[in-house]
Amino acid sequence: MDINSINANTMSAMQAQNSTGKTQMGQQQFLQLLIAQMRNQDPINPVEGTEFATQLAQFNSVEQLINVNDGIGGLQSSQNIMSASLTNSMAATLTGKQVRAIGNQLSLGAEGNAEINFKLKTPAEETEIIIRDGSGTEIRRETLEGLSSGDNSWTWDGKNNSGERVGEGDYQIEVVAKNGEDTVNSLVFMEGVASKVRFGADGVYITVNNTEIPIGDVEEVGMNLF
Repeated sequence: MDINSINANTMSAMQAQNSTGKTQMGQQQFLQLLIAQMRNQDPINPVEGTEFATQLAQFNSVEQLINVNDGIGGLQSSQNIMSASLTNSMAATLTGKQVRAIGNQLSLGAEGNAEINFKLKTPAEETEIIIRDGSGTEIRRETLEGLSSGDNSWTWDGKNNSGERVGEGDYQIEVVAKNGEDTVNSLVFMEGVASKVRFGADGVYITVNNTEIPIGDVEEVGMNLF
């Protein structure tokens, strides 16, 4: 038997073990290969003992790395489960509480007004509030001047650019703020009482003002936010 062939088989098995993360060759099989090497080595040019020791050390190193990787994988899985459990537990307590969340959706009722809340990073000379329906068609555009940085709001009377009352439903809000030619960063917020929590395969969602939003978009929760 060719000693080089045995060495190649040994290293191939070790590499397969390292790449798949599964033990394809155990210690017993490895020792059998070492014995086969000793029995079939060339008597004129015998393999030195240091080479056997090197192969054994390589095998042990690979096995230890696999065990470490398995341990890290198990720890990460446990952390993910714990994080999901904590998120679900916290989300379940949100119903009935006031919530402020990032979101550009607005629900308009058959009667009454709707409050649009947004935040500006810096003061803005001119701020446009654009309201679109479900198809993306613009129905209202309002220009506000001289707004300060931080929290701002504007009350929509539910009418379009022609002064006619629009139907109840969900609308999209866009805020475009500028200082001269420079754009001012802005964020649109939703404020309301959380009425429902849904645990889906793709995450946790809460319903605010008849609009479902991801739990990760919630900024504040309390009883006297607004």
